[in-house]
Amino acid sequence: MGLPLSIVDHISFNDFMNDVDSKYKPIHRRDLTRSFLPALHKKCTSKLQEICAEAKHVSLTLDIWCDRRMRSYFGVTLHTIIDDKYKTFLLSFERLEGKHTSDKLAAEFDRIIQLYKLKDKIVRLITDNASNNLAAFDNIILPGFDDYFDGIIDDSSESESESESNDKETDDYTPAVDSATEEEFVRLPCFCHCLQLVVNDGIKASAAAVSSLQKVARLAKLAHSSTVFSERLEKFNYTIPRANRTRWNSQFQTVKKVVDIPSSILNSILSDLKRNDLILNTTVLTQGESYATICLVAPTVLGILFDLERELCSSTLTLVSLCEALIASIKARFSGLLRHFEIDVPFNTYCMSERFSDVIFLISPLLDARFKLLWLDSLHTLVKLRVVEKIRDAYVRYYSKLNFSVLQNTGADVLNTTEHNTDVMTKSTDSLTKRKCLFPYLKENKKVSNEDKSRILIELDAYLCEESREQNLTFIKKHLYPCLYQLSLKYLSVPATSTPIERVFSQSGFLMRPNRASLTAKNVCLLTFLKCNKFLL
Repeated sequence: MGLPLSIVDHISFNDFMNDVDSKYKPIHRRDLTRSFLPALHKKCTSKLQEICAEAKHVSLTLDIWCDRRMRSYFGVTLHTIIDDKYKTFLLSFERLEGKHTSDKLAAEFDRIIQLYKLKDKIVRLITDNASNNLAAFDNIILPGFDDYFDGIIDDSSESESESESNDKETDDYTPAVDSATEEEFVRLPCFCHCLQLVVNDGIKASAAAVSSLQKVARLAKLAHSSTVFSERLEKFNYTIPRANRTRWNSQFQTVKKVVDIPSSILNSILSDLKRNDLILNTTVLTQGESYATICLVAPTVLGILFDLERELCSSTLTLVSLCEALIASIKARFSGLLRHFEIDVPFNTYCMSERFSDVIFLISPLLDARFKLLWLDSLHTLVKLRVVEKIRDAYVRYYSKLNFSVLQNTGADVLNTTEHNTDVMTKSTDSLTKRKCLFPYLKENKKVSNEDKSRILIELDAYLCEESREQNLTFIKKHLYPCLYQLSLKYLSVPATSTPIERVFSQSGFLMRPNRASLTAKNVCLLTFLKCNKFLL
């Protein structure tokens, strides 16, 4: 995939292939792009349609990417659980022309849903916080790293850019007039993106942190512009990775690598190079984790908040402003989630923060045996009891809703057969006596019987008493916990971040290197789609 398509027309390549296989038949580049790649694309699409037909519940991540020629592409990834294993596929990667209006995005999304027949299977959609809910990540640069990217043309495989002003990230405070009245949201914001913004808010409030990061950024830039400095580092087996404009974690890794270099070695090299302005006077300790799934969101946010509050009580004057800013930001950006734990949050919150009130963030840790209810231990006893009761009620309600949906689908054929055999006069009479309603199911009050509720809760209590901490315990012992298993199939298919579609764009970046910028948009789409789904071929 990394070689130019025209290589198939080179004499040397054909000679090589003849040496490898004497029966090799040369293929022309024109045939490759007009026949061979479209045929593979069609084959891959057919297999994806079979997979979608087999899947019961799916979640999607969506985003937009621009290549080096500022052509926009719309990508969609699918996430589901098949045979008790988490699966990820690239459903679509197509050219998006013109402005990224909501109507255009909705039409393209609807086309994909119709193609793969996913209308009644979607659990959640994960996107970032752009104003049109679907645009690509805005540049996320750590405070202090602005100078690092000045004058640098980003040749990274993961480079992304914005092409439309209406894709601007929505990051403004808005009054939380409507409190969390909805139990579930179809569209959820990217958890990692929100955490990155919290970190940015905290650093901006700490002058000491910004100045330290500026010095680290200048050191990293020196390592990538001075051969003498980089060679001296390599003699001690140290390197400083290149930071990426659109990846906060790449900037974090750059900082971490600089901090890991012993100050005696680093300061000695800088002194020899007469760069005393970059000599580090203090050591910054950083700690973090980049792995995130839907079941980690609530435990992570709660853990970070309580840890910051403990740090605030014991911090020196220098770190007080940093801790206060981080606490304020995390309360504002995750206000919907924190309200579940009776934690005071500001009235003014960010526009997408209320979507974290979705009860899926409370249910999903329960389905992971590593957490169960242990992550609530930091709460006050009375608050914990109320939260546990809320989770138990949501568990019963979610399972009953899921079970009703299954029964409704299985009973559809029986209902149709009955109606077909019913007398025409009877149906006419019914149509006169029963008034039609546009949404009749909204008036149906489906209650869970006490017997069913008791059975469901007995299973939950048995699961909570399990000593095993296996992450996929609900799959391993699905015969013992059928209710939990059904919920796991649906809700553990939801990713917490839009990272999967971002990684697809990384693959496109590998294809669209500077020496291959002449690739047509159609070939970029074909090659990206096939490269990301090559295991299906």
